[in-house]
Amino acid sequence: MSTTTLNPELKSQLKDIVGNAFVDDPVQMAAYVCDALGHYEAIASMILKPKNTNEVSKIVRLCSENNISFVPQGGNTGLVAGAIPGPEKAELIISLERMDAIHEIDSINSTMTVDAGCILENIQNSADAIDRLFPLSLAAEGSCQIGGNLATNAGGTAVLKYGNARDLVLGLEVVLPNGEVWDGLRALRKDNAGYDLKQLFLGSEGTLGVITRAVLKLFPKPRSVCTALVAFPDIEATTLLLNLLREKTGDMLNAFEYMDKHCFDLLDEHSDLSNPFSQSFSHYALIELSSSHDSDLNAVLEGVLVEAFDSSIVLDALIGASLTQKQYFWKMRETIPTAYKKLGFGVIFDISVPVSSVPLFIHQANEFMKNNAPTARTLTFGHIGDGNIHYSAMQPKEGDVAAFRSLKKDLTVGINNLAINLNGSFTAEHGVGFAKVDELLRYRSETEVRLMKQIKSTLDPQNICNPGKVVSW
Repeated sequence: MSTTTLNPELKSQLKDIVGNAFVDDPVQMAAYVCDALGHYEAIASMILKPKNTNEVSKIVRLCSENNISFVPQGGNTGLVAGAIPGPEKAELIISLERMDAIHEIDSINSTMTVDAGCILENIQNSADAIDRLFPLSLAAEGSCQIGGNLATNAGGTAVLKYGNARDLVLGLEVVLPNGEVWDGLRALRKDNAGYDLKQLFLGSEGTLGVITRAVLKLFPKPRSVCTALVAFPDIEATTLLLNLLREKTGDMLNAFEYMDKHCFDLLDEHSDLSNPFSQSFSHYALIELSSSHDSDLNAVLEGVLVEAFDSSIVLDALIGASLTQKQYFWKMRETIPTAYKKLGFGVIFDISVPVSSVPLFIHQANEFMKNNAPTARTLTFGHIGDGNIHYSAMQPKEGDVAAFRSLKKDLTVGINNLAINLNGSFTAEHGVGFAKVDELLRYRSETEVRLMKQIKSTLDPQNICNPGKVVSW
């Protein structure tokens, strides 16, 4: 059984590895031990900030030799408490923030080799500087780190065209729970030499090892981009337009982001953003087409929208006439996760269902909330193009907030059950972390859970690598 107790000698040895790059003052550690939503607050024995893979290896080897549990941490922007210590465990935190170097950019192979602590936005900018695109895009891209993105298999707004984070990786370097370094930094698009080991660590949430470097795929930089905000008569119309766009534009469709009326009301109330339409609608989508060629995508999208208007699929549409207007549309979408935190306590869902089932899920979820928490403020937004819906039930404006808080477990089970009954998942892109361990045990089969535990126990027999996250044993 692992421990979190650091005796003075061991503490001194760990500090010697990183020099003065450590934090052991409780006040200074505060930012590292709270989750992004503010739902969990932990304690840590110490925070170490290694500057390279060798230092990570030395730290982890020392932890293994002394049976000390540790938590790998990137930007700590996750929403399932996966990158902070467990409750009252005072675990050691290994922060990758100093490991932020970009080691190699190969424009011919279209790859970039980076340290795990690189900020996502810096990677995007470095790709842009050589006329390439790294397509992973998240609201937290200015602070999240690529190691955390890969460890959680982040999704974001461009999954429709480029896939999840695991689809953007060719090679990895990982420090295993015993301190050994696995060098899988191969920049190959074809490699059938045995099991694809990197896939074990992508999406493992730091429970199987510490990702320290990665070889990332780059793509041609878009030459043409068309962005539009579209209003619909009902939720069913959104998937009808999505299907029409796929038929008419093929792989030019880059994003299809849904927002309901309550999201626009939220922005009016808690941001400096206002509805750009002259009237309010119940359903909206942010649509983006992109091409690596010089193309008149506005004309392409206008043609599809005319057909959609004629079929009563679309009520109104605004095509971004300038870069400023396009950025404004995206800012509206990206501000929602920040704005809804201002509403107070909420029960936040990250579900996915087959795209064809999205309208039914939203209808069923709204009906469930109406019957079980009628005073809650509901918000629905997300990546409708890949079936990932962020459904949120926030505390009522007026009324008994404590009573609403007491409903959290029942609301969680009820909404997740709706997704599962539609062959969906209770977590689409946020992961499991600590917050959703019970859901994984509830909704995954005994066979799946057993296999996950066998993988965990094989790679981390001491259970010292981010214990209590994903699978608890």
